[in-house]
Amino acid sequence: MSITRADIEQQLNRLYYATGANGFFEPPTMKIAAADDPLFASFKTIIGDFHWTPAEALAMKFPAAKTRSVIVWCMPKTEQARSSNRTETARPSLDWARARSFGEVANENMRRQLCRYLEEKGFAATPPHLNSDYRQAVQRLAGNWSERHVAFVAGMGTFGLSAGLITERGVAHRLASVVTDLELAPDKRPYGDDPFAWCTKCGACSRRCPANAIGPDFKDRDKAKCLEYAVKHITINRLSDYGWMDLSLGCGLCQTDVPCEHKRP
Repeated sequence: MSITRADIEQQLNRLYYATGANGFFEPPTMKIAAADDPLFASFKTIIGDFHWTPAEALAMKFPAAKTRSVIVWCMPKTEQARSSNRTETARPSLDWARARSFGEVANENMRRQLCRYLEEKGFAATPPHLNSDYRQAVQRLAGNWSERHVAFVAGMGTFGLSAGLITERGVAHRLASVVTDLELAPDKRPYGDDPFAWCTKCGACSRRCPANAIGPDFKDRDKAKCLEYAVKHITINRLSDYGWMDLSLGCGLCQTDVPCEHKRP
């Protein structure tokens, strides 16, 4: 049975409403990457040898499948979440934290249900970020599958000083991806292979960072300092401040009240 790009986009939009993601995000933008794009192999050097290629990710569930495409989508945070976070200076607003904690649950369900849709149509599909073998490499503060790097390959956007992905719809968003043996025409990268092409290095995100973890150059991003701040100043009083436990609250100050918040600068 054949499935077109339009079919996938239609199903994603159905899932956007069905999962409740519409309560946290704007509608998804979809991009496609070829599974054999050489950039995927380069991430074993750039990120670490623990980072999976699309073929490795799909083979964990479907060993005999030939990996062909990576389906990627981006959902910007709502204006309500973004505007509330613009006024914060030390921790995320309640609306922003809700989108990070519970909106991402909806995004995870979109991944799962898109895979089920593809499998029902006779194709192999898996969401690598939700793979049971997914691990965070503590020493690098990186995991087996980077949604941002995968989105870069698909032509979704490029990195900023904060290490967020600047897309045509801004940097305040959530990303997701699914690997499949369905063959789809890949999108071209309008920025070529330059990972920082759309960042103007204006420094606005650096000035917004309460942890002082963002410097004047891309190499100055301090992930450990960012995480330490989140643990000591955001999650420590999460029950009294936000009302729920366990799910990540995020921070997002560097993604709001900046020129690239909701558009490409």
